[in-house]
Amino acid sequence: MVEVVLPKSEVAWNLGTLGLEVESDDKSNRARFVLVENGLSLYPDKVRVRHDGDWQIRALGGLILPGPFTAKARCEDVQGDVHEWSAEYKDIRQASWSATGLDGIRDDQNYLDFVEAPIKSFLEDPSNARPDGTLLKDHVLYIVVCHGLPRTVSAPYGIAPGIGLQLRDYGPAIDFCQRLQLMYYDFESLHHNEVQPMRFAPVSSSTPNAFANILLRTRMSMPLQGADINPFVHPAAYRKGGNKAGLSSPRFTTARRALRPDRHLFFAMRIDGQTPLEAMELVDRAIYASRYAGPQMGVLPDVPLLKAPERVGEIGDRTPAKPFWDLGYRHLFQHSKGWVRLDLFKLAPECGFFNTGPVFLPGGIGAFVQSNQGWNVKDSRFHEFLRQGVTMTAGSARVDPRKTPHIHNQSFWDEAVFYPALREGRPVGEILLSNQVHMGWITSFVGDPLYRLPSEPQKPEGLTGLTWDKNVRVAQARDAERGKGYLVMADLGSSAHEPRLAQMRLGPVAVEENGAKHVFERFASRPCVFVPKREVRKGEPWRLELIDPFGNTATLAGNLE
Repeated sequence: MVEVVLPKSEVAWNLGTLGLEVESDDKSNRARFVLVENGLSLYPDKVRVRHDGDWQIRALGGLILPGPFTAKARCEDVQGDVHEWSAEYKDIRQASWSATGLDGIRDDQNYLDFVEAPIKSFLEDPSNARPDGTLLKDHVLYIVVCHGLPRTVSAPYGIAPGIGLQLRDYGPAIDFCQRLQLMYYDFESLHHNEVQPMRFAPVSSSTPNAFANILLRTRMSMPLQGADINPFVHPAAYRKGGNKAGLSSPRFTTARRALRPDRHLFFAMRIDGQTPLEAMELVDRAIYASRYAGPQMGVLPDVPLLKAPERVGEIGDRTPAKPFWDLGYRHLFQHSKGWVRLDLFKLAPECGFFNTGPVFLPGGIGAFVQSNQGWNVKDSRFHEFLRQGVTMTAGSARVDPRKTPHIHNQSFWDEAVFYPALREGRPVGEILLSNQVHMGWITSFVGDPLYRLPSEPQKPEGLTGLTWDKNVRVAQARDAERGKGYLVMADLGSSAHEPRLAQMRLGPVAVEENGAKHVFERFASRPCVFVPKREVRKGEPWRLELIDPFGNTATLAGNLE
């Protein structure tokens, strides 16, 4: 397709002077054809001309001149100035797809050799099989990628996927977890070695070209999508209108997955953060929330939890927050705009806990749907959610135009699909899979895929049995900004059978109740604070206070030196 779109100009075009010609790039055959002259098509069956609309010329060049050629267009403006443009074209019939390119090596060969092959070997090894002989390949549903591992890897064949018209929104690196999901997919069958044209926005230039930017690509340049790609996608995910709550996605089970051996899917999430401790907290909060999270969590006696907009946002009848509020959940925040509008289990300050700013109770879910939210953007709300103690969130595995795809608003989750399934008790890994309308993509889902809301929340017994000598660790440390000091950590002795989480507050015993103290505001099994050495006097007793999500407290006393 040769398409001419005259650039926008302050001076109108004289379309009666519009012309187009093509000339073969074959040195042995310099064939030349004039296709449009004086604004009229000389080949009406193969070349169309319009004097209005969003294009002026469309020509099926291959029907006129096979092989590569150069097209030249010209047009005068009403002031008589002549403008000329040219573009080189390749014949799609002479283009073929290659898995390796000229060097004979796949661009993703390192990933295949050092990541996928060892994992497959482990999953398929009979010595690792279940007692009944089932291979782990057929037993495992969820994969967790931990702190310290790469966040992006090469897309299949190194082909840059993306959506939209901007070339800068396409990139050959995708989320590590999303690549692992598709280990057993036959990618060759998905694109059939086909070459196809794709339209892109004009390349930025000081002198705009009149020729549309149509390039030869493969189907792998688009993210994998559709129910045939993801058999577990919700039938109404991201569709507008209708009652989505009345529909449901197939359950993600080994038996149902076995029905489509050609779509042997996993779901993979990251357990990650700025530090190993921050990463491990995600698991601790998921375990705690899966047992205890419910309407009573975060509710303290004599602390009113009013439906004030500054605390909970605007909870309208059709908002995602409304069903939770009706069930008695009082810690959430409903944003008025955005694609993911609900912050679930958002704990505002002045609710009887230690936090002076907003944090999340265990089980907290939140995301900010914006393209600059990702692991490598340290000042993003994505990282702020992690610092506030979220249990599940999502963002871009890397924000890097032309190296990674540009994340978009259907890359996270559809709240009308996600939250009914969460209240139903499904694990978040299964729910997120049902929202994955695009696969092999750049979105990094963060958290424990086994986290689920309990149908009958239990209540923890409290922070009993803790002592300074047994549970408090004090180590000399250096802070980059505050110099030498002490890192003070309270190890609550949390376990899978008895999960414990708490906020922590530390200060000298002599300091009055409202005096300066060091506070760890999010809920963790190992809350810790840094105390500068200049604040510590030898032999001075310190008080360490703990409060868990249900208001249970513990107070310990000891020395830092």
